[in-house]
Amino acid sequence: MYISRAILVTVSMLLLSIPATFEKSEAASDAYTIRLGTIAPEETTWGDFAQKIKWYVVNRTRGRAKIIWYMSGVAGDETDMLDKMRHGELEGAAFTIVGLGAIEPSIRVLLMPFLLKTYEEVDFILDSMLPQFQKMFEEKGYILMGFTEVGFPHVFTQRPIRSIEDFSRFKMWSWEGEDLVQAVLGDLGFTKIFPSSLLDTRKNLEQGVVDAFYVPCYAQLGLQWYHHAKYMSDFTLGYIPAAFVMDKKYFQSLPPDIQYAIRQAFELILRPLRNVIREEEEKACQGLIRRGIMQKVQSPPELLKELERRSQQMHNKYAGKKYSREVIIDIQRKLQEFRSR
Repeated sequence: MYISRAILVTVSMLLLSIPATFEKSEAASDAYTIRLGTIAPEETTWGDFAQKIKWYVVNRTRGRAKIIWYMSGVAGDETDMLDKMRHGELEGAAFTIVGLGAIEPSIRVLLMPFLLKTYEEVDFILDSMLPQFQKMFEEKGYILMGFTEVGFPHVFTQRPIRSIEDFSRFKMWSWEGEDLVQAVLGDLGFTKIFPSSLLDTRKNLEQGVVDAFYVPCYAQLGLQWYHHAKYMSDFTLGYIPAAFVMDKKYFQSLPPDIQYAIRQAFELILRPLRNVIREEEEKACQGLIRRGIMQKVQSPPELLKELERRSQQMHNKYAGKKYSREVIIDIQRKLQEFRSR
């Protein structure tokens, strides 16, 4: 997949410029192997940035910390990786909303449709809410290193969506284990929802078990789902964050210099990765349409109006049930202030 050369050069220069403050604080003979997992395919931008994290930590600790990445779902789906972390088989993992929500349900508020509408709003909320979310995760026994993203998912179908009534005609995929998404899809009008793991979905698309799905454009290219849809919605359903999480007990057992190197690696790399993903998303959507693989459907105004009306109702409907009421009130207040500027 396309990677912005300018951004990657900038990241590399930043990595080289950061001093290894704690390099001589521990004996050189101490060695630590840190096992990390992700469902992201290796031959993608995600894979490239994972290797940059690995290189940075090894370099800053002079080889005392060795990182092993288990990519492409080798360590299982997100629920599998979280289970491996709990049993000491992984020290950390990159999660989307499924794994993050399994640790702290309140973070799932970010995926509510028509809550966050632009990348500017996303950056403002992720940056301003990060300390609060980090505290929540730490109370659950995990270290939240920082956010990157999956992005805004479009709806991909075999037939065009022209009205709310059309939703009930599709067999919609939903990520297994994410009950809030299933509830939201049902409230929007999808009546046939088939949950499955990300790793099993391509087979289900091939066998006709499902004929509709929601992902960003660049993600479905990497997953190779684009063979199974002809139409792409011009609206997006919510926002899907991604973040890197480590086991708190393990992380705190590491020497200070290694903790510092890991924190610095993610602080320097996650935000640039967010920007690269957005570049790839724009190019992927344009490429799918330009090559005739996908046709973007212009939604009638009444459909968009009804989607937003139903979404606004859901924001309060699930507050206190699927996520913290205080968290969504705080986000809504912050968004109102941000938009008023």
